Amino acid sequence: MDKSEDMAQRGLLKRGNMVYENNEIPFLLASKLNRPQSLYQSVPRPRLLAQLHEGLKHKAAFVTAPAGYGKTTLLSDWTRHLEVPVGWLSLDSKDNDLIRFWNYVTKAIEQARGVTDSLHTTSAALSPGQYEPFIVALLNELNELNETLVLILDDWHVIHNADILESVSYFLEYLPSSVHLCFASRSIHGFLKSRWISRNWIHEITTQQLCFDLQETLKLFQDVEKKELQREQIEGILYQTEGWVTGIKLISLSLRADEWAGSSKHIQSSHERVESFLLEEVFESLGEPLRQFLLNVSILQRMNGPLCQAVAGEDGAVKLAELAKLNLFLIPLDEEKNWFRLHHLFGEFLLKHQQRLDPAKTAALFRAAAAWCESQEMHEEAVDYYLAGACYTDVIRLLEQMRSLMIRREFSTMRDWLSAIPEELLMRHPYLYFSYIFSLLWAQELELAERYLQLAEQHYDASSASWTKEENHRYLGYLYYVRNFKATQYDMDMIKGLEYIRLSLQYSPTGTDLIFASPHMPLAPSIYRSYNGKRGQHLPRGLSDTFFLSMIEFMKPMGLQDSVVVCYGELLYERNELKQAEDYFRLGLQGRSQAHYQPEKVYVPASLFLSRISQSRQDISQAEKWLEEAYRRALEDEAKAALILLDLEMARMRLNAGDLSAADEWKNRYRLAADDPVSVYQLFVYIFLVSVLMESGNAREAWALSERLLPIAVKGHRPMDALDIQVLQAMMLRLEGKSQQALLKLEEALKFAEPDDYIRVFVDKGSRVAELLTDYVQHRQRGSIRDKNAPSLSYVRRILSGFGGTAESPEQGKITLENLLTPREYAVFRYMEEGMDNQAIVAALGFGMGTLKAHINRIYSKLQAKNRVEAIKRGKEIQG
Repeated sequence: MDKSEDMAQRGLLKRGNMVYENNEIPFLLASKLNRPQSLYQSVPRPRLLAQLHEGLKHKAAFVTAPAGYGKTTLLSDWTRHLEVPVGWLSLDSKDNDLIRFWNYVTKAIEQARGVTDSLHTTSAALSPGQYEPFIVALLNELNELNETLVLILDDWHVIHNADILESVSYFLEYLPSSVHLCFASRSIHGFLKSRWISRNWIHEITTQQLCFDLQETLKLFQDVEKKELQREQIEGILYQTEGWVTGIKLISLSLRADEWAGSSKHIQSSHERVESFLLEEVFESLGEPLRQFLLNVSILQRMNGPLCQAVAGEDGAVKLAELAKLNLFLIPLDEEKNWFRLHHLFGEFLLKHQQRLDPAKTAALFRAAAAWCESQEMHEEAVDYYLAGACYTDVIRLLEQMRSLMIRREFSTMRDWLSAIPEELLMRHPYLYFSYIFSLLWAQELELAERYLQLAEQHYDASSASWTKEENHRYLGYLYYVRNFKATQYDMDMIKGLEYIRLSLQYSPTGTDLIFASPHMPLAPSIYRSYNGKRGQHLPRGLSDTFFLSMIEFMKPMGLQDSVVVCYGELLYERNELKQAEDYFRLGLQGRSQAHYQPEKVYVPASLFLSRISQSRQDISQAEKWLEEAYRRALEDEAKAALILLDLEMARMRLNAGDLSAADEWKNRYRLAADDPVSVYQLFVYIFLVSVLMESGNAREAWALSERLLPIAVKGHRPMDALDIQVLQAMMLRLEGKSQQALLKLEEALKFAEPDDYIRVFVDKGSRVAELLTDYVQHRQRGSIRDKNAPSLSYVRRILSGFGGTAESPEQGKITLENLLTPREYAVFRYMEEGMDNQAIVAALGFGMGTLKAHINRIYSKLQAKNRVEAIKRGKEIQG
């Protein structure tokens, strides 16, 4: 046995100098990214090649026709004539998953460009229901190309997932001129947009153009198949098949002397009947052993010699080789031609035939395929075959073994698997039932998840009386764990979330053993800012401490608490509780919960904020050390997405010291521009770009970018980022001499920030914000800013105190009733304080009741009071 055969038997694939197990690179099937290799000579089609070359002038080409019109062969031949990089992706039904699809696309682009891992980190921006961040990052990356790139998506018609269709549409809308998309599809109904055609973005090659003409049909029979037929016979075949390439090929394969001539009269004009007839003709023309082998392997998604032997008998590998020599609709999946799949139509025909002939044997074939895949540790395909064979006990057994592996898998894959298991069987295994609900939540199928949660509660009410205490507690632990996730992540109800945490810990103090898949969330510079909150209601102080401390305890039994620890540290930092924040950041860095999988999601934000704490203490040396250590770790971990964030923070530190050069170098290095498309996950980067543009004197660009970013932050439920943008806008307005507008913009930010007691979002902006805050206090004292819902001056003073006393002198900053109220208002307040009623005050001061009420209303406004009692109390607080 030679080396390649040995590798094939062990499920290994060689690409370049690397060998991958189970054809995954990693978790991706490498053969899907290879241009299909033809097993036989193809008919040259120069007229179509010329059309494809013409299509390069457009954004995209659509090669559209029913099955068997030679789309894949044509595109494969075309790539051999191209002198530019080509990325190829052969799609199948399993690719109807947003994360899986774009991971394959990213890998195809990487292979075409010859750049190792340059795009891998951008795929971290994918998450269920969220495609825009990834597309934006990918478009920005592709915009740097200096040469044309062709990306071919073969069998596009298998894609029906709405998120994928929308994301590819978005991708095409903003596609750089250096990139050309090519879709090979049976249908593009509902995808191709009329405006793309009207804007001349699209080049189409349709069924009519793909049909074989007479010259091509003659070449097929005479030059390729070496069959001597009269011209009239060939014309008859062409007429009957209407130029259907596979139909012509099928007829050629089924011809035996003059046998075909007698049966051709049965061909009808309908493509469906033509395809059915021709497939049966081919099948029946084969010998019984080969026919039986084809039926046996019809259940396989892909096949090699050893797998065929496991399913179809000891001579399976020999029969597979025989089929390959016959060119019998086998599609090679790798360059070595060890792995194959059946032509889709032929495979579908065979499987239907097998199921109709012997359903029991079909189930046995699925079991045999599953057992072989499991023995080769090809667990994902084993589960597929077990499910197809309705072997649910084996599926559950295998899922039990795969728990640790599933952490790195996609939630959508788990959702598809578990949805195929009968509901009553899932209910007997609560960890699977609640894992299914958990996967539905990650897929944002909220209504379905809620329905299953309610069914779970009904099941508990109906059945729990007969359960043991341990079974009761484990079930309730699962239920409240999932309820907490829904309440906090989707309903944004922290009060309910806290109650569910308490209940889950009560019933499952050691944590949950649900199956967790990878959510594929992007690397964030701030865990806390990534929380989906509501403006002015992010996480009020009265609730937040209890919530985070409970969450830390909640996650500890599973060893997943480090990110929550750092998240709480960030909240403490935003409140300016720096010593406590530092303790939590250091604690998070010491943890090990993500030591083996994406540890950068903990140490990057922790290091960023530890650096900021050192900066607040003027310890610049230590601030730099925190960033340098994180940078070193990111390089070791190949966490490339971290580098732009850490470089940003270093540039920000230099900018705060008055050195603009580092920020300019950062902007140029990462090729950032004010008109780039921006997603919610890139707010941190582009908010800093606003600062850089502002300090560079590009006021118009800075303002325009901030105006684009604010609705992204608000719509994306990023209240902290929205605050950042508003404070920057207030600074820009002041720089432009629009002082009144600047103060109103600042007041708007203060109103949103006060309920959560945020301090650092203002303090970290430096002396310009301190001056703005001081002006704001003075305008409030003079009564020139009047808003009954305005932030309290005590909150503003707490922010000013965070500047270390540099913002104002004691004389400037001291607030007294005398300088807050006018002399007449102060006199009214003093009489109110003495307990005099309105009639007595009017008599004492000598003006009318209407004037008095106007003074009282202004006093209430300035003291942030709703009535006399509150005003007197607030006045006493100011007087000390």
